[in-house]
Amino acid sequence: MRAQLHSELLKIRTIRTVGMFMLAVVALTLLGVLVEGFSTEPGELVSEATQRTLIGDYGASNAVLLSTFVGLLLVTSEFRYGTIRPTFLFEPRRRVVLAAKLAAAALTGILFAVVCVALSFVAGLAVLAARDVDVALTSTNTVVLVLGPVAASALTAMLGVSIGALVRNQVGAIIAVVVYALAIEALIFAAVPSVGSYLPGQATSALGGMPDEGLLAPGVAAIVAVAWTVAFVAAATVRTEHSDV
Repeated sequence: MRAQLHSELLKIRTIRTVGMFMLAVVALTLLGVLVEGFSTEPGELVSEATQRTLIGDYGASNAVLLSTFVGLLLVTSEFRYGTIRPTFLFEPRRRVVLAAKLAAAALTGILFAVVCVALSFVAGLAVLAARDVDVALTSTNTVVLVLGPVAASALTAMLGVSIGALVRNQVGAIIAVVVYALAIEALIFAAVPSVGSYLPGQATSALGGMPDEGLLAPGVAAIVAVAWTVAFVAAATVRTEHSDV
């Protein structure tokens, strides 16, 4: 398992797209915080909910989205270029290969989240200081804004691996995730929040501490997000173990 994990981490470091994702995370997070911070009236910035959005929203959402794509690429790239066959020849225990990919993706998701959270806090606090606004965040909210995106990014990276193992086609997997997140789940949440809040995307948003009344509490959201991840991992394991490559 250790050798396989090392191999998967090496693959991540050598995939150029992952480096581009990291640059995109940095740019989008900084841009979002700065635009939000300087376009919002000072009277609104004093609100705790607004500060939670300013500091937590952009970093968490960017980390979660791109962590999902990293998980997808880690699996679908192997099927796209045919390297999955030598991978399974080197390690015939397919469950071990999948577990290593899940662990490598989770570690990458954590790295993305740490970078995004750090940038969000530094840029957000700098904006508040520049606009002469006092920090209204409580210690509880700060803990959620720090730990929530880290946990959410790790889980969504594992979801990406699982979805990639289930779909296998790279373009199809990416399109499926984008359409589901931006259209299907968004519509369900808008129409029936009591149901939509239990879907994986909304659960991870709540886990990240987003100030939306329709979302679950962070603790409940963590349980729901873990449950979705476990379900997808189980399905991906069955498909990986019992299907041809």
